[in-house]
Amino acid sequence: MSATAAKSGVATIRILMVGVGGQGVLTAGRVIGEAALAANLDVRVGQLHGMSQRGGSVETTVVIGAGESAFVGAGTCDLLLALEPLEALRAAPRLRPGATVWLSTARIVPGTVGAVDKPYPSLSEIEALLTARGAQVHTVNATDLAASAGDAKAVSAFMLGMLIGAGSLPIDEELFDKTVSAFSPARSRETTLRAYRLGVALQRKESGGGLGTA
Repeated sequence: MSATAAKSGVATIRILMVGVGGQGVLTAGRVIGEAALAANLDVRVGQLHGMSQRGGSVETTVVIGAGESAFVGAGTCDLLLALEPLEALRAAPRLRPGATVWLSTARIVPGTVGAVDKPYPSLSEIEALLTARGAQVHTVNATDLAASAGDAKAVSAFMLGMLIGAGSLPIDEELFDKTVSAFSPARSRETTLRAYRLGVALQRKESGGGLGTA
């Protein structure tokens, strides 16, 4: 996905979204990309499916601004949305100093952790490692909060709400709202939008501060 016309004055933003299969990571990347296209921004979207059918690692990258690649390499990520803590830890080397991280605390333990007899790191350990890289970390149990909006599976929509609520994207909020709605299945559109709007509201309420662990 790419656009040929860029809005002047927009600095390049490198976004990485990580999670496991079934969390909606790839769809969330498409939402950001399509909204950026509609806003007449240069944008590129990349996807890594991994072992999505087995709950394996899944990621999507979105680069808004000048350039030709959707690749987000080591030390270049500006914004990280992590739907699962261990996946946030895997993504840590790609953060630049000063990056912003939204981290959902709900764990989905991959089978490989038990298979190699390695313990799952504690949330405090993961957060400390992210902070040590100079990142500002917001932690929240997105799964529980999405469930409170009517659908625990709408975790990616909730996280997108936090992203837009922070004002981190050069995209009009009304336009982004319409894109989220357009990519939501009709059968779950109402609950998906409620989860998304809850994310927006909570991020705004905290006005840039950490959301605490759940």
